[in-house]
Amino acid sequence: MKIQRRTLYWVTAFTFVLFTFWYAYAHSYDETKVKRAKVPVEVDVVTHGSIEETMELTGWVRANNVVAVTSKVAGRVESLELVLQGNKTVPAEEGLEVKKGQQIAVIDHDVYLAQLAAAQASVRAREVELADAEREKKRVVSLYESGSVTEQNKDKVVTASELAAASLSMAKANLELAQINLRESTIVSPIDGIIIAKHIDAGNMIGQGQPIVTVANIKTIKVMLALAERYADEIKAKMPVKLRVDAYEQREFDAQVYSVYPALDPQTHTVQAEIRFNNDELLLKPGMFARVTLVTQQKNDVVIIDRDVILGGKINEHYVYVVEDGIAKKRFVEIGITESARCEIVNGLKKGETLVVNGMHYLTDDTEVEVVRIEDIK
Repeated sequence: MKIQRRTLYWVTAFTFVLFTFWYAYAHSYDETKVKRAKVPVEVDVVTHGSIEETMELTGWVRANNVVAVTSKVAGRVESLELVLQGNKTVPAEEGLEVKKGQQIAVIDHDVYLAQLAAAQASVRAREVELADAEREKKRVVSLYESGSVTEQNKDKVVTASELAAASLSMAKANLELAQINLRESTIVSPIDGIIIAKHIDAGNMIGQGQPIVTVANIKTIKVMLALAERYADEIKAKMPVKLRVDAYEQREFDAQVYSVYPALDPQTHTVQAEIRFNNDELLLKPGMFARVTLVTQQKNDVVIIDRDVILGGKINEHYVYVVEDGIAKKRFVEIGITESARCEIVNGLKKGETLVVNGMHYLTDDTEVEVVRIEDIK
């Protein structure tokens, strides 16, 4: 009996000790758990800012004006040179800048000088003929009035005078044509621009209307855009645009919508819009592939937050969490304009509120939070 009692005593004591340790450990774990119940979050203050709604499109850079400089007269290309100040000349080559009215080429003048001389001589001869006819007319009309000649004789000299006058007019027209041909045998640029192509070399024969060089005005460039019909009411003239090309990947060029064509393209049924850009630096060249960002809406002084902090939206409404007195509050929001990773909040948030920007996935409404830095969370 003594042995049984002693055994029972030790078992009871051992059990008590184990229970004591278990109880202490359990309460210690609960206290630790209670202390760690606050969810660590990172926050930011809601501020106002500017935001744009954009549309990404593509197109090709084109020169604003492209003119094929042709010859209005036929002949041999005597020279193909630009005449500079001081009558200096340089060969007309691709890449050279030209001014409106600047000489580019000369067609052999000999034929046109001869035609001009012949026309001038013809005018002088017709002027002499007309003077003689007028004097004869005056004499015969005077005799007719005195009854010395018949009416038939008078009519003959009047007709001869009129024919002489017509011959003089024709001679003067031929002289003007000869002057035009001589003038047109000197080819000048019709616009300010840059020679982008040369089609013939000096010494070759050229026909009327055959191109000599192509001149393009690339100080102003344009990009044609094709938009779906549903955007017809959204795109307007003077809307801001940003251009990017592969040659300058890190640079954006500011431009604007110059015009929106009043009719849709009959083949593609798209809205045609023309973008123009001041290209004084001549960085953009015709033929470049352009990525166009069209700013369809722009707002200033509105609530802007990162898209990543917004939850929900697939089934339920969009919502975020704000912190009020150490408590996370679920706040439903209405989204407006979106731009890349940023969103405008139309309703649900105000400037100055404390917004949870990290750790929101572990929150529920009225959860106690501990505001920490992002480094602390990691």
